Amino acid sequence: MNAIFGIGAGAGLASALLFAVITTGNPLAILLYFVAPLPVILAALGWNHRAGLVAAACGFAFVALLFSVKAGLAFALSVAAPAWWFAYLCLLARDENGAVEWYPVGRLLMWMAILSAVLTTAVSVSIGRGDYAAFLRAFEQILDVLRRLGTDVDGVPGESGRSSADLAQLMAIIAPPVSAAIGVASSAFLVWAAARVTRASGRLPRPWPYLPAATLPRVALLVFGASCALGAALQGFAGLGARSLAASLLMAYCLQGLAVIHVLTQGLAGRIGVLSGVYAAFIMLPGWPALIYALLGVADAFLGLRAKRLAKNPPPPPAPPASI
Repeated sequence: MNAIFGIGAGAGLASALLFAVITTGNPLAILLYFVAPLPVILAALGWNHRAGLVAAACGFAFVALLFSVKAGLAFALSVAAPAWWFAYLCLLARDENGAVEWYPVGRLLMWMAILSAVLTTAVSVSIGRGDYAAFLRAFEQILDVLRRLGTDVDGVPGESGRSSADLAQLMAIIAPPVSAAIGVASSAFLVWAAARVTRASGRLPRPWPYLPAATLPRVALLVFGASCALGAALQGFAGLGARSLAASLLMAYCLQGLAVIHVLTQGLAGRIGVLSGVYAAFIMLPGWPALIYALLGVADAFLGLRAKRLAKNPPPPPAPPASI
């Protein structure tokens, strides 16, 4: 028990410091902020979810003491609580007729999409203090600052002279969904990285899943279609929330599309080069490659592209969990 509290407190302090570094305004601080959930996930995966809860609570206390209770709550709700929840789901299991069934990776991915959309919408509402017009004015102020710094923010070449209100409206449509999608990719990467580190240390209690077989639940397609329709039809924060959810699920299907590529390229000569090119396009060319991969993920949900290949070449059995 003492180890759980000690590890949790240390992880909470590390996470709080990574969260607080964003106040420096240094570009590197943004990268450190994105990895702020990592210590909480590591504590929860390696020392059970109670250590993750201690890390979340201690991180909240540290941030609240350093800055304010409001900042502590922001840390708890946006960083610590989601990190703990994802780790908790990773370790969730049930006994089915003597066989242990672990929580499916696809459902975990859907949780990441939902929470990313909810947090993005909550932050947007907080920025506007519940007033969508105030939210747009915040973007106008950002544009004014960029103009004073000499940045060209007047639209695409040949289409200059847009008003701040028009550009703010455009940013309000694009920025939150993009942020929500990035949140899904970031959460998936951090959980994967934490699990790899924990497994290497011999403390991961669950077997390593065959990640290329991860599949979003079928309800995700219905939610994705509904959020797309509502995002186009609704205005204000309601439309923003629907668009954020659609973008989050689009990123989730993009990751499923990458899994499809992993399965379909099995046994292919030059597979490593193909996968390297696929991931390079995903990272270096944000936009259309992610959309193509997402379409592939959606097609797999309808056509079962991986199921046919895996029926011929079954995946390897899960690696046994570490003995602690």
